[in-house]
Amino acid sequence: MVHKSLSLNINGIKKKISKMALDLSILAEDFSIIPKDDPRQALRLRRFFISLSVYLFILSLSSFAYLVGFVELSVIYGGWIIILLINVFLYMLIRSGLNLRMSDPSLTALQICLASLVVMYGIFFVYEARAIFFALYILVILFGTFRLFFRKFLLVSAFILLTYGIDIFLLEVFRPQDIILKIEIFQWFGLAVVLASVSFIGANVSSLRQDLSSSRKKLQSSLTKIREMAIHDDLTGFYNRRHLMELIEFEDNRSTRTGAVFSLVMMDIDKFKNVNDTFGHQAGDNVLMTFSAIIRSVLRKTDFCGRYGGEEFLIVLTQTDIEAAKVFAERIRACVEDSLFPDLGHDFRVTVSIGLAQHRMKEDIDKTISRADEALYRAKNGGRNRVEFSE
Repeated sequence: MVHKSLSLNINGIKKKISKMALDLSILAEDFSIIPKDDPRQALRLRRFFISLSVYLFILSLSSFAYLVGFVELSVIYGGWIIILLINVFLYMLIRSGLNLRMSDPSLTALQICLASLVVMYGIFFVYEARAIFFALYILVILFGTFRLFFRKFLLVSAFILLTYGIDIFLLEVFRPQDIILKIEIFQWFGLAVVLASVSFIGANVSSLRQDLSSSRKKLQSSLTKIREMAIHDDLTGFYNRRHLMELIEFEDNRSTRTGAVFSLVMMDIDKFKNVNDTFGHQAGDNVLMTFSAIIRSVLRKTDFCGRYGGEEFLIVLTQTDIEAAKVFAERIRACVEDSLFPDLGHDFRVTVSIGLAQHRMKEDIDKTISRADEALYRAKNGGRNRVEFSE
């Protein structure tokens, strides 16, 4: 029994290991350094790699400091380890999506603070070349122009001043012979003035950048609205005649390439002039809007409709032959006949006449429209509220 239980446990462990290996292999196949399905996260990671270049610059400086004898090799190794840990931590934070739970998903302030710790490390061990690291402080805080406003600029500046203050304290405690405290305090205040100035300038640049981004979004939104207005009929919301003809030409070209059939449905509201004359133009507009809503409820996602004239509408039924078009047209006719139009009272009925034509291969599109129009007139002359089709 013991051997049997042990065998079962081993088999269970093997299955779990196999499942984990499979899951890891799937994850490895789907993994990419920069995500392809989230543009904003991709942009944040690109900015992260830009900041990584600053760390590489710091590494090159520290390596040069070792070559000229400023620091020992162990200090360089320590700096490399700190930089590696910081960047792995930041990358995993963004790549895993945990950054999205924070107020600033770009982690700008956090990245600046972590980078200032690296500079602090460098100043302590390469004190003689601290002027270069002061420049790095400025370079690090300039990354705030991506996202930070004045208040956060001041906060990260305060953190940078704190790190330099800690450096002064540690140097005073462990290497007092290397520093002159009065000069260091003076330099600390000088750095504070510079950081405050950079914060003010950086905050203004960031604000301008945000305004430009907001203006660009508004412009894109306005252009989208203008385009929609240019191709749609204001009253019914369907395509206007000009854009409708462009879409029909596109469908004609697709039919020529693939051999796919399509049909045209020409519709006209019966005695619409009587509606305007009897109830007024506002009631006529309401009838058109209600009629459009009925058509929209019947249309498939692949079909499209346009206002061809005053009360005339033209529907393009993609991948639909004449037999299927008859079923579709009859459904519209019945829906219109059965619908109530509140502005017209209960005694006034709205009906529609419909003409159909299936597009023939290599036929001029104007000819197809003409055949649908002829079928529509036959429906009108045949008593209205009916469907006719072109052979």
